[in-house]
Amino acid sequence: MSEFPDHPFWDFSLDVYMSEGVGAACLDLQSAHELDVNVLLFCSWLGASGRGVLSDAEMDAALGAVADWHEDVVRSLRAVRTRMKVGVTNAPPNLAESLRQRIQKAEIDCEHTEQLMLAAAVQREADASLAEMRRAADAAANIGLYFARSGRKATDADRTNLGVILGVAFPGVPEAEMAEIRGSIGR
Repeated sequence: MSEFPDHPFWDFSLDVYMSEGVGAACLDLQSAHELDVNVLLFCSWLGASGRGVLSDAEMDAALGAVADWHEDVVRSLRAVRTRMKVGVTNAPPNLAESLRQRIQKAEIDCEHTEQLMLAAAVQREADASLAEMRRAADAAANIGLYFARSGRKATDADRTNLGVILGVAFPGVPEAEMAEIRGSIGR
């Protein structure tokens, strides 16, 4: 088995996703709108890393680069893992649980692969000189574009979940400013 190459997007995703409340917020958004959490994190990372706001063509390129992989591989593995979580008739529980855990590991590896595909689809130089407030606004604009491309409008509950994610990604942005930034998403 080959090792994954180091990539700052994956590192960012792990740091953000593993923070308190972020995993649940991401899964709520995924469940409510069938959004791809990797794309949400990609939108956030582009802003956080100073890579700016995606153009329509760049968003289309990113979504097109991972659409089949996400649908055919990631979602399929997730469906099998989720089904096994409640148990499968006549399957020995201890063996089924061990297999479910291995499927979960494979699912995470497939998500990692998807993130590398996203990063390869849109390559931009980072501008470390951008203020954190600007980077947060760029991330929110990217997320808003993702909602629009997905044919979704963000609800207040969605903006609350997005606020959790953005709050972790941009800890230096004061709450009042963050509330304004997240309020602009998906309208």
